Amino acid sequence: MTADVDEGLTWGDEKDPTHVDAAEPREPAAPAEVVEQTGSALLITYGVFAGVFLLYAVGWIIAINNIGLPVEGVLPQVMYRLGEGLAVAAPVIWFLGVLLLTRHARVGVRILWFLLGIVVTAPWPFILGGVK
Repeated sequence: MTADVDEGLTWGDEKDPTHVDAAEPREPAAPAEVVEQTGSALLITYGVFAGVFLLYAVGWIIAINNIGLPVEGVLPQVMYRLGEGLAVAAPVIWFLGVLLLTRHARVGVRILWFLLGIVVTAPWPFILGGVK
């Protein structure tokens, strides 16, 4: 029993690879991934797109508040309200989706997706003056 206790109280010898002053060097750590920095102009461009999509969400809220509920019945009303909620969320979802799904794509492709989203998620009832 004293041999086990004495062995538990020792720190090992210099040949032990976990020893701080080990004679043999440890294997070098793998190089860390190089993270590509985003340029300032590109960050400003993303901010402008984020602002446009946020304004679109506000435009959908204004348009929805000014348009009455054109359907009757419980299920059509629920479905219409669901559609309104998705219309408000669509610009934000599009922006986040483009950021996440085009992480490894070229910058031009990402910008094209943002421009397509500006056309697709626009609050057309608000823009065309269909608001009372």
